[in-house]
Amino acid sequence: MTDRKKIAIGVLALLLALGCSNQGERSAQDQVVVRVDNQILTLAEFNEYFETISLSLDSENAQDNNAAREARVSFLLQLVEEMIIIRRAEELHLSISAEELDEAVREIQKDYPQPDFEDIFLKQAISFEAWKERLRKRLLVEKVMREELLKEDSVTVEEMRDYYNRHREEWSRGEEIRARQILLPTEDQAKEVLQSLQNGETFSTLARRHSIAPEAQFDGDMGYVVRGELPSSLEAPLFDLKPGDVSSVVKTPYGFHIFQVIEKRETPVPDIDESIERIKQEILKGRLETAYRPWLDELRSRYDIEVNTETI
Repeated sequence: MTDRKKIAIGVLALLLALGCSNQGERSAQDQVVVRVDNQILTLAEFNEYFETISLSLDSENAQDNNAAREARVSFLLQLVEEMIIIRRAEELHLSISAEELDEAVREIQKDYPQPDFEDIFLKQAISFEAWKERLRKRLLVEKVMREELLKEDSVTVEEMRDYYNRHREEWSRGEEIRARQILLPTEDQAKEVLQSLQNGETFSTLARRHSIAPEAQFDGDMGYVVRGELPSSLEAPLFDLKPGDVSSVVKTPYGFHIFQVIEKRETPVPDIDESIERIKQEILKGRLETAYRPWLDELRSRYDIEVNTETI
């Protein structure tokens, strides 16, 4: 997956749609959903944060009360973990400075030339300042986890060689495809664009004109991808295409896609020298995953935590 695609998914996952409530609703909206020591999460805040998740639910799941309820509870539990880790940040006197936050925003903006980046917020009616606050919290969580769980971040040559020998076959990229996509927010828009393609308009022109994905400025070019790099909802329809083929409209949690495969090729297994940084990151990721749950459970036992799932 290209860096542009990874950033795009990360950005969309952070977007917050801010809702309004009238005076009569405020007392209910002020209900406390989660308390972690001195931190609280109100129902209004939860609903603001969850709005981005509801935007990614497909219409069928959104109308399924059980699925919608499960999604809300699952997201609430994620927020509880975030609040626990932010509570730990207070104890460690860790924070995200304005400079760190601005730098992170600039890194994301690099892949969204003006006015593309601003358009994301305008199209979704999202508060940029609220988005930055969610980004700040994510950065703080990452900082605490690095501080607590990756105090030893060195990886020996022997560890890297052993990891490479055990996983090299998994890294055989096999068939690799280069593809374009057009991403639309609604099915009706996607069908109209597909009809334009069938009427002879070029994929690149329509991608630049209509796609809301960040690679739209590059004619919709996603670069080269292999199996396992994309969510299954994107991968399955994409890899069934032949070079030059255009897909039908594909619905995913991200919107409505139209794909075109440009090229397919076979790629060899990378040698160890090409993979040093990847190997190191995978080893550190494994350490993090192993240590995370026991560490979080210990923090849970330390703090006074109340979670009221009935209010959501």
